[in-house]
Amino acid sequence: MQIHQVTPDEWELWRDIRLDALASDPEEFGSTLAREQAYGEDDWRARAAEGLKLVALGPRPVALVAATAKPEGLYLYSMWVRDSHRGQGVGEALVRTVLAWAAEEGWKVVRLRVWDDNLPARRLYRRLGFVDAEEPEHMEFRVS
Repeated sequence: MQIHQVTPDEWELWRDIRLDALASDPEEFGSTLAREQAYGEDDWRARAAEGLKLVALGPRPVALVAATAKPEGLYLYSMWVRDSHRGQGVGEALVRTVLAWAAEEGWKVVRLRVWDDNLPARRLYRRLGFVDAEEPEHMEFRVS
């Protein structure tokens, strides 16, 4: 499994895996498949250029995660792993890559939102050092 940072010229790679994620688990995202299917090339290029976009590649893309700057720190979002690859360390590899990038870029805090009932994700984040934040359904990691 290779973790790959997506560039704006690879916007189709980001689009395709993002649409797969929205189709597979629509309740896990703050957007909809129909909304993002309507985006054009310029929209996808701009999204791919914003912050950090990572995909896990096997023979085909199997997972994604993104991170972007927010006033309270680096915000990790859009974490998703195909059903066929869950429980194999793919999500952990993606999050560890985000945390390493955050340290290299000088971020002090990485935050994310995870539903209270998403126990597998919460276990993953806790295992990696995230703790519950003051804001409900949010967790954070202090970068050292």
